[in-house]
Amino acid sequence: MQASSMRDTYWMRHAACRDVDPEIFFPIGSAPTRSQLALARHVCARCPVSALCLNYALDTGQTAGVWAGTTEQERRALREAVP
Repeated sequence: MQASSMRDTYWMRHAACRDVDPEIFFPIGSAPTRSQLALARHVCARCPVSALCLNYALDTGQTAGVWAGTTEQERRALREAVP
C-alpha cells in the first residue's frame, strides 16, 4: 500500500474506538497505566480495522497514544526493524 493511501482516514469510521473516550488511548502522564493499556488493547483486539490503524500510525509517525493495541515503544521497535 502506498504511503499516501495510509494517510487516508476513511477506515476510522469503522474503528472499534470511534465511540470510546480517547483518554483511554492517550493517557496523561509519561506512560499509560496498566489498566488504561489493558482497556485500550481490549478495544483494539475487537477492531475490524486494526491493521489499517497500525499502518496509519507507522506511516504518519504517531509517537503518542495506543494505536492498534501498540504503545509508542512497540511502534518504535517496529519502525527500527524495517530496513
